[in-house]
Amino acid sequence: ASKAELDGEGAEILTFLAEKGVFSSKGEARKMVQNGGLSINKEKVTDIGFMLTADYLLNDKYVLIQKGKKSYTLAIFS
Repeated sequence: ASKAELDGEGAEILTFLAEKGVFSSKGEARKMVQNGGLSINKEKVTDIGFMLTADYLLNDKYVLIQKGKKSYTLAIFS
């Protein structure tokens, strides 16, 4: 992913996750957030309006996305 996507207000989380293939649709992502099954960098996301910004980058490059208990995705930004 491009760091430019996180500039300004950032990326709307549901759209970002659906576009990157973490979820098959925004609806699936929304349900996961509403049921408390989504974490970004080990912090639960409870707001469907959550904005992913550059502040969430680990080592200025990575974002750890967890859906459910065992499914992890590492998003790499360049």
